[in-house]
Amino acid sequence: MNLKAQLLARILLVAFVCLCASAWYVLHQTDKQAIFEARQTAKRIEKQTLQQLLEMFQRYDFNRPFPDVNQWRGISGVPGSCTQFLSRTQSRQRSLCNDLTGFEKNYPEWFGRVYSQLFSPDYEVRRSVNFNALKYGTVLVTLNVEMETARAWSNLRAVIGVLTVTILAICVLMFVTINRMLRPAQRIVSGLETMREGQLDYRIPSFEIAEWRRTSEAINALAASQQSTLAENKRLALKLMNAQEEEHRYIARELHDEFGQCLAGINAVTTSITQTARQDCPQLVDEATSITRITAHMMQALRNLLTRLRPAEVDDLGLQASLKQLIKSWNQRSGNQTRYTLTLDDKLDNLPEPLPVNLYRIVQECLTNIAKHARASEAEIKLQREGDHQIQLLVKDNGVAETSSFDASQGMGLIGIHERVTALGGALELTTQTEGGLLIAIRLPVSETPRQESM
Repeated sequence: MNLKAQLLARILLVAFVCLCASAWYVLHQTDKQAIFEARQTAKRIEKQTLQQLLEMFQRYDFNRPFPDVNQWRGISGVPGSCTQFLSRTQSRQRSLCNDLTGFEKNYPEWFGRVYSQLFSPDYEVRRSVNFNALKYGTVLVTLNVEMETARAWSNLRAVIGVLTVTILAICVLMFVTINRMLRPAQRIVSGLETMREGQLDYRIPSFEIAEWRRTSEAINALAASQQSTLAENKRLALKLMNAQEEEHRYIARELHDEFGQCLAGINAVTTSITQTARQDCPQLVDEATSITRITAHMMQALRNLLTRLRPAEVDDLGLQASLKQLIKSWNQRSGNQTRYTLTLDDKLDNLPEPLPVNLYRIVQECLTNIAKHARASEAEIKLQREGDHQIQLLVKDNGVAETSSFDASQGMGLIGIHERVTALGGALELTTQTEGGLLIAIRLPVSETPRQESM
């Protein structure tokens, strides 16, 4: 249940409690009013009876009927109630019941039973008539049960009707108010979802309500801090990659200049020794030939290591030629188990640094993962520019699609690719194809590619 529904449910619960409390109060006040009116009626009749006795004794007129019921009629009593005078002799018994002309029983039976149990619709008031230290009788006023129940039902209906309309109006007003007050929450949730998708430059607008305004300001500040941290991490990652490439370049140059020259010297000396041994000491020819083979193997291992450290083709020949050479070498090494195809767009050799070498590294790692894990018969690499500001790399195979094979323990892996793409301000997406295999889609900005930074 959402917040609006919970608030509305609680408002309705409070309104129901208030309605019940108001109904009880109305019935209680109706009962108190009836009892008060009955007591006042009994008091007035007692007073009138005493006045009649006083006049009789003052005038010595004992022929008048006592008590005089006709005088009671002028006293407005409780509607439907009965007034009786209970004397010590039956000759002075008097009774008067208010007329119920036009009265209709309009309340339900269950209400009559409940009202009779909870209140006193049959309440009786007794007042003694004493004059000259003698008790002449008792005034008895009895409420009419049906009349009092009908009056209570009428008052209850009127109050419930007013309260029901009021509660409905309040509920509508509260729903509109709550909906308006919670509208910023929807904007905030929508903004957080947008930020979760990676758009940290999105900002939640300010609101009139102070609490929502402080919330949006706190979220915007957090997003700005996160954006700044990610930008700094991206800058440091790019700086680290550039430092690594520079270090690889230095190591490759040193290996080529020092170790390569030494191997070339050893190979030249071995060749000279072989020629001399054939004339002067034929038994040394086999050992010299072994040294030549070992030297050749070391030269090949060195070339592979230099290619891994820093592909010279990217610096010397450009990205297109180096990728073609890379695909050619993979096709030769696969032994026709996997056929690698390359589709290149024009205008790839004028990409700004450090895009070329990173694209080469990404393709290199993707091909390594295909060879190790995909068991594919075909792999396609497609590199093209999309306008002047973006470049797209697609690597697709028809093998077993396992994104878990891109592990940090397997060379650079997916983490390394993702770090390179993120540092270059791009986006990476892995898709499992319905016909089998995996599709790696990478988009990198060109014009906004960060420049190299020196350590």
